[in-house]
Amino acid sequence: MKSSPALRVFLATLALTLLFTGFARAQRYAIGVNDHFIWRGTTDQDVAFQQYNASGTKFVRVDIPWFVIETPSKGSYNATYLARMDHFFQQCAANGIRVIVSIAYAPSWANGGHTDGGRPPTNPTDFADFCEWFLRRYAPYLDSIGRPTLEEIELWNEPDLCDLFFKGYARDAAAGATAYGNMVVAAGTRLQTVRAAIGAKDVMIGAPVISDTHGPCWAPAGTTTWMDAFYAVPNVTKAYDIFAWHSYWTNAGTTGWLPPELPPCWYPSNQRQAVLGKLLNSASTELWAKMVAHGDSVKPNWCSEIGGACSSSTPNHSSALLSFAEQQTHMADAMNVLTSGLVTNLHRLYWYQHFDDGGQSGSEQFYGITALNATNPITYSGFIPLSSAVFTPKLAYSAYHNAFKGAISFADNFDDGTATAWTATANTWHPSGGAYVSPHNAATGISYTGSSTWLDYTAYADFKFTDPWKTAGMIARYNGTAGYYLRIDLDANTASRYLRLLIGTNVVATATLNGAYNFLNSHELQISVRNESGGVRVLGFIDGTQYINYLDTAFTYQSGTFALRAEPWTGTITVDNVVVMDD
Repeated sequence: MKSSPALRVFLATLALTLLFTGFARAQRYAIGVNDHFIWRGTTDQDVAFQQYNASGTKFVRVDIPWFVIETPSKGSYNATYLARMDHFFQQCAANGIRVIVSIAYAPSWANGGHTDGGRPPTNPTDFADFCEWFLRRYAPYLDSIGRPTLEEIELWNEPDLCDLFFKGYARDAAAGATAYGNMVVAAGTRLQTVRAAIGAKDVMIGAPVISDTHGPCWAPAGTTTWMDAFYAVPNVTKAYDIFAWHSYWTNAGTTGWLPPELPPCWYPSNQRQAVLGKLLNSASTELWAKMVAHGDSVKPNWCSEIGGACSSSTPNHSSALLSFAEQQTHMADAMNVLTSGLVTNLHRLYWYQHFDDGGQSGSEQFYGITALNATNPITYSGFIPLSSAVFTPKLAYSAYHNAFKGAISFADNFDDGTATAWTATANTWHPSGGAYVSPHNAATGISYTGSSTWLDYTAYADFKFTDPWKTAGMIARYNGTAGYYLRIDLDANTASRYLRLLIGTNVVATATLNGAYNFLNSHELQISVRNESGGVRVLGFIDGTQYINYLDTAFTYQSGTFALRAEPWTGTITVDNVVVMDD
């Protein structure tokens, strides 16, 4: 793959376009945007899609306000908003855009008769019913290569801000967290059952969608934190697949952070609400320790809102406004954190948001990467009609736009029962049971895919073995004979003994693993190759943890395909979920 110029290291990988029908596994790294399509008629939605396409947008997070859709009574759905949702999903499917939805805010019939927004339901079952209805209606939308348009359902939005979005409780109140947790169990378990029944297993479920990485973990001495109360709800972590959270530059703490912020905003020692600091800090009072204790650290975590408002080239920090340049820096740093691996299992960022909201007040109207100047300034629900707006990209727009240019990718999960994109050594690799299998035999089993011109890329694949003392792995820049070979060696217990990097037949780097991974179960191998001024940088990972970092100063392999290799007499090797992304 021919690599792109500046920003390619952390931007080009964000644009995975899956090429094979039937592959719906979530892309690991992606950046998207937030938008509020529900308040737009279909004409304005079509204008929005023109802007999405111009910016290269392929991932969008949208709000689904329950209170305006299922009203005035249970089972009654507002025809206007139904038409808007249907049109939106039709257009997303047609344009290959993946969608996560934030379903929140109960209608008056479900919240005890209150007419203000931000209320939870009095009966969690009502929320579960609405989520099920939504899943059944929109899970069938697929793009032209068979991927589901609906990628994730988030269960509510910032429920820790109880005074705003989970009313009836004080902000960060433990009682509110308990009520929310019970709602997550009700809705999440329902969605899990329904998605299995209707063949929508790839639609994921997100929670707890907290407003920042510190506030929910803090409470006065002697009281229970919001996160602790949430985790205390029985079976709550079994009810969702994605740990979702938000952060804004105004949450950076009391250190007086101003961009560029490396450090302190992303710096581990930063106090209070620093995003990376709280997701790296192992103190028992911080978020990461709580996630580890309850098993959420092994889930993908998605930052589904991050941003900073700006309205001019001059900052006004006392009014929560960055400069255009500062917003751009904030976005670039956020994307750097995403792809650097600093935050374990951080796979997604969704910038808030694509367009300014001209009818909002204060800084709230200026979060977009695109400024709007309306020729007809009539607004509805706080939004300028896009059909009468003039769009002016801000500086951050260019970084976002470049993230979607030039990426080439490959993916195969073998669910279609074929391996037509692969060329394998005779009698070795073949598709079986929705995976790719190399049986026990005397030959070296090699199967390759892609182009001989591929240059800088990262490849992932899940490996599983059946026998001890065996070896297999993946090859980057394979030239038909050899390449950069990342090989896993097992011990007598079918556990990991070594992870080695070979150049040709020569071992150039070895990591001793001491049985850390049992390969009777599936584990993800990852190899990354990238040209630097002094050589070819080769990185090797298992389950996202880096073990190999080697610089080949001889530039031994200039380009090549991606290959799988099983050594002679190695027992059955099962490989699945292969992804290759341009760097």
